[in-house]
Amino acid sequence: MGLFKKRQGDKIRYKFKDRVERGEFRGSEIEELVMPDTVRIVAESGFRESRKLRMASLSDQLCEIGAYAFRDCDMLENIVMPGEMHYPDGSNGMIGIGAFEGCGLLREITIPSGISVINANCFHNCAALETVTLPRSVRAIRSGAFAGCARLKTLNFSVTPELIAIDAFTDTPQLERILSVRKPVLTVIHNFSYGLPEIFQFTAATRMIGVEQTEGDMSIQIDDIDDKRIAFRITRYTHAGGSHVVPLNQSTVLFHEEYECSDRVGTRREEIVATYR
Repeated sequence: MGLFKKRQGDKIRYKFKDRVERGEFRGSEIEELVMPDTVRIVAESGFRESRKLRMASLSDQLCEIGAYAFRDCDMLENIVMPGEMHYPDGSNGMIGIGAFEGCGLLREITIPSGISVINANCFHNCAALETVTLPRSVRAIRSGAFAGCARLKTLNFSVTPELIAIDAFTDTPQLERILSVRKPVLTVIHNFSYGLPEIFQFTAATRMIGVEQTEGDMSIQIDDIDDKRIAFRITRYTHAGGSHVVPLNQSTVLFHEEYECSDRVGTRREEIVATYR
């Protein structure tokens, strides 16, 4: 079975592979995508800027959609997602940063069961997006995830996600509703000069004082919290360990380093920034 179908019947054959490689079909001329169920992973920028792509039916066995995988597929009107996304070990599947950013004609999306995080800018500036359905498995919606979706009239979820970034729904009709139900969130972002940022979110509530929270490679413990600031300790991570105080609505740098990189031109920078809002 070919991976693609074109109007004229031409096909790009895609047998015996379980992944679309990084940037493999970036800028392709394909108009319709029918992905065989052998495919489990679409890597970073796999179909990015495929500006003629109108319809995509994804693999039922898909467990990962990488960062920017369909970014700026600005003719994409319809995408059929799998019913659920889990890795072979049973852990939750992933939709990466900016995966569908700038898909300006996309009208509706149903997030598969098993997705726990809607990553930063995932559907940013999907201007025609009208209906979004979230499964119960979604616990976090990152910064800018649906920002700029100016026609987002219907947002379906049976359980309010625990962690919603304050700007996740900026410039959408859902903003007022979301601001009325969301709780404050502690967000820690590790930015790199090269590569994607690592984003961690934690529940910022008095009931979590003294309780260790873990997300990915980072663990924290809140020592104190009120409506003006949060005091916490990073108990497990490669950088920025120790105690920190972050004022409400103010970005605070926890770690900053610059150094020469032997395999790249120029200076490499790393920075860890926290916000409480």
